[in-house]
Amino acid sequence: MVDESVKFANLFCEKKWPIFAFLDCHHPNIPEHPYPPHCIMGTHEAELVPSLKWLENEPNVIIRRKDCIDGFIGSLDRDGSNVFVNWVKSNEIKVVLVLGICTDICVLDFVCSALSARNHRILSPLEDVIVYSRGCATYDLPVHVAKSIKGALAHPQVR
Repeated sequence: MVDESVKFANLFCEKKWPIFAFLDCHHPNIPEHPYPPHCIMGTHEAELVPSLKWLENEPNVIIRRKDCIDGFIGSLDRDGSNVFVNWVKSNEIKVVLVLGICTDICVLDFVCSALSARNHRILSPLEDVIVYSRGCATYDLPVHVAKSIKGALAHPQVR
């Protein structure tokens, strides 16, 4: 997944195409039930992986730190504006290519919200949202581990 993300990031930057990247970045005192604490602000989990860190210095890249599973909701600012919506409109984005971790949680929620916003004509000129499955992954939280974490929901992966 990371290798695929690096490949596409390089390609997009070479062509000077716009990139919008989400980073999970949670406040330590605001839980996100039913998930255990993760990507706590100030930890390495809330940063880009080393092979993508260079994106922070690219002029065509916007990095949005979000404190919820849905990047579309996480793009809302206190004044009600939406950084992602503004990015789509200002760059005249017609197709969004989605890659990322937690395909069945963060990627799914963002894609569903983006498609719904498109269907409600909030995201004009967006026409399509494509999930590149080889650029996605999820995490493994077996039942026996989840039971040891208060309030955690198991997320076992079949191997």
